[in-house]
Amino acid sequence: MLGAGWSVTGPIIPAMTVAVFLRLSWDEASSPHEFSLFLVDEDGKSVTTPSPEGDRPIQFGGSVGLDKAAQAEVDEVLQKTGLQTSFTVSVPPPPLNPGHHYKWIFTANDEELSSIPFSVRPLPED
Repeated sequence: MLGAGWSVTGPIIPAMTVAVFLRLSWDEASSPHEFSLFLVDEDGKSVTTPSPEGDRPIQFGGSVGLDKAAQAEVDEVLQKTGLQTSFTVSVPPPPLNPGHHYKWIFTANDEELSSIPFSVRPLPED
């Protein structure tokens, strides 16, 4: 991955991609798990972006799990390994303020599993 793991950007904000790697035991994979990925500012407030319907939080969500048919096809060896999945979310340049701090938060079933903080450089002084 090129550019992976940066913690400082800007002051001109580029597009960004967030990669999520998720591991579940086969027992956990037997039911769906709702997940969310969202961006918050240094005060913990959702970062919003303009849309035709008004300002909307920058967030993404879905669910992960195996249906019963998929579980039945997995042999005992694979069941001990667990389920691993990954996905990426590409985000156009978000409206972030120079000189501030932000954080991507990943939750599953309303429990925070991970967060990645980053900062936006301040504008240069004239």
